[in-house]
Amino acid sequence: MLELARPSTAEAALCWPLLGSHSAPRQRIFDALLAGPKRVWTVSALASEVPDVSVEAVRTTLYLMMGDQLVEVLPGQRNLTLRLTRRGIDVISEIIERWAAAEEGAE
Repeated sequence: MLELARPSTAEAALCWPLLGSHSAPRQRIFDALLAGPKRVWTVSALASEVPDVSVEAVRTTLYLMMGDQLVEVLPGQRNLTLRLTRRGIDVISEIIERWAAAEEGAE
């Protein structure tokens, strides 16, 4: 597992050790979310986009993101329905950049 340096100011309020810790499933989830940043997601819709990632990993990641206000809950839906916030796009992009930089430094 790839360990990252101390979080930036933007990430200081995050569940940094959890969302910022690199894992292949989390990277696939983040990549799918950023591929459609304005898209509306349910747990099952996101899980179908990343079929090699467990539904539990998708659900856990989305709940962590919800707690950090990286996604907004869309009311009036039967299933939990979410969309990335502007902050969510920025923070996830930064996390992915940090992972890439850490990978390059490890080589």
